[in-house]
Amino acid sequence: MPDKAKRADLAQKALDAYLHEHSGIRRWCYPAKSDDIGESDIIDLVTDLLLLAEVKGHDPCSVVRKAEVHLQAEADLHG
Repeated sequence: MPDKAKRADLAQKALDAYLHEHSGIRRWCYPAKSDDIGESDIIDLVTDLLLLAEVKGHDPCSVVRKAEVHLQAEADLHG
């Protein structure tokens, strides 16, 4: 499994591609002046992924719960 830095890099590439497709139109972005990507950009991407999960027949709330458990397990594992 890739390390945390590699996975973060892959996530950054996914977010960059997502933002590129939105052509600079953001739904509610207020990034810090020193950051070109705000927390809201990440939230928009996660929300759209959950909408995709729903369209594909998955329960978005269940996906969130499983992601929370997975994140906690990885945080404990990698300290």
